[in-house]
Amino acid sequence: MVSHLLGTEELDRDLEEFILEKTEGVPFFIEELIRSLKDLKIITRENNRYRITKDIKEVTIPATIQDVIMARVDSLPEGTKGLLQTVSVIGREFSYDLIKRVTGLTEQELLSHLSGLKDSELLYERGIYPQSTYLFKHMLTQEIAYNSLLLKRRKEIHEKIGKAIEALYPDRLEEHHELLAYHYARSANTDKAVQYLDLANQKAAKLNAMEEAKAYFDEAMELLDTLPETEENRERRISLLVNQGIVFLLLFKHQEYYDLLTRYEPMARGLGNPEPLGAFYARLGHCECSFGNYDQAIQTLTKAAELCEAAGNAEDAGYAYAWLGWSHLDRGDYDRVLALKEDVLRTMERQFNLRFHTHPLSAASRACSYLGRWDEAVEEGQKALSVAQEFSDNSLISFVAWNLSIAYTWKGDLARAVEYGELAVQKAPTPADKAWAQRSLGWAWCRAGEPNRGIELLTAVLPIFRAGFTASEIPLTCYLGEGHWLAGEDDKARQTLEEGLEMAERCGTRYYLGFAQRLLGEIAVKNNPAQAAPHFERSIAVLQEIKAENELAMAYAGYGRLHKKQGEIARARQYLTKALEIFERLGTLIEPDKVREELAELPEEG
Repeated sequence: MVSHLLGTEELDRDLEEFILEKTEGVPFFIEELIRSLKDLKIITRENNRYRITKDIKEVTIPATIQDVIMARVDSLPEGTKGLLQTVSVIGREFSYDLIKRVTGLTEQELLSHLSGLKDSELLYERGIYPQSTYLFKHMLTQEIAYNSLLLKRRKEIHEKIGKAIEALYPDRLEEHHELLAYHYARSANTDKAVQYLDLANQKAAKLNAMEEAKAYFDEAMELLDTLPETEENRERRISLLVNQGIVFLLLFKHQEYYDLLTRYEPMARGLGNPEPLGAFYARLGHCECSFGNYDQAIQTLTKAAELCEAAGNAEDAGYAYAWLGWSHLDRGDYDRVLALKEDVLRTMERQFNLRFHTHPLSAASRACSYLGRWDEAVEEGQKALSVAQEFSDNSLISFVAWNLSIAYTWKGDLARAVEYGELAVQKAPTPADKAWAQRSLGWAWCRAGEPNRGIELLTAVLPIFRAGFTASEIPLTCYLGEGHWLAGEDDKARQTLEEGLEMAERCGTRYYLGFAQRLLGEIAVKNNPAQAAPHFERSIAVLQEIKAENELAMAYAGYGRLHKKQGEIARARQYLTKALEIFERLGTLIEPDKVREELAELPEEG
């Protein structure tokens, strides 16, 4: 390697040993050390052979690769060195147009310095002048040049770069939001830094890059802490905070978001402006819904919708209505969910938002599934899926697909349930999307005859939901309980379902209260029939109240089996017949055949 770099096959023995001792054979170190030795004129060529020409003891030889590079930088002419330091602030790669605008050098001066840097092989050139771009040969060279600048000078150059990008791309600034945020955040211009961090945050959120979005948000909030507490900066903080609803949701950081919202609620109220306040309460209500605090969520979201409507803020009214719909859904108020769907779609006609267009359709699909209206459930879900696919939004495609998977699981179309569950997992771009998708797929597998496979998946995601997302933990716990029951693990099933029942009762999640009671009744029929009747009776009462017909039919069928086991054939026939009538009317699959078989097995009444 040394022979190649020096262009000779003959090396002085002392030089060989010196290079080996210094570099220990590290190729990059060898390359940079040789260039440094030549620049410092410590080695010279005589008769096609390089040798050491100075007493090594009398000269300072760089001891590390960093020292070697810094020595080479310091040996450059002052103007060339200054250019290298300046472009190191831009990054590893940069365009001719950008450095010309940042440096303010004449074309002749700039080309002369660039030529020197290319000759020294510190930079490479790509493309044809003047559309050239330049690249640091090694990242370490850029880092060392950057660190050689005083902090004040670095900040000045970062701001110059930000201004240059704004001047070069006035009509394409969105393409450069991240870069502008980076440079202004490292300059003394904190106002501009917050502005572009906010824009970069919103851009990342639209692309479902939620970790990046949150990083921009965190940095912007920290910088706002350094600015005066003016009216304008308070408005900026509340606006920034309001924009994080979906970011924190899809990262499952509800508690962190809720803590921020409650901390800054007095500030939001103090602005005296109904528009941002309505948007703020929409996010607060969304958190309350996620925690399973439905009464409080409905109150907060209703207030949010009223404030947004009064201010003409259609998009945030849509946000409030969407989460109001989910709150009513979990409470079992399905007619209210279907009515709210129309409210949201009406607001979307004024100001379209993809997420809040698909959310009410999916909530309506779930409501119809709870009611056993399968055709409508699938129709609403497919409408939402069509819109999500039209915009190629993988987060929403996943969201709609796992809701459709649940609808097909309830109906008994288990092949499609698994198909849509797998689609949801495949498309999921964020931790939350993936966890929701796995929950639906796991349950579909449980009912499709692979309970152990389903249990494994449901168990894996349970800790994610237990970290503060009670609204999603309740159905997951109930699905897992059913999975254990289908796998013949009665003790685990009972324990898990009792946990789900406790949460459902505490939060008022009526459907899953009925679901858990029914399954506890099924377990009791098998193991302790004397304790089964209260479970079925409570399940039937709740499911009748909310008109959840398919689940009600499941409870009737279980209650009929209990009566059969107790020898009460007439009562068994009565409840099994009720169940069959509902299943057939709804068009439910699988369950009608089971009930017909059970009815056929009943002895004739004498």
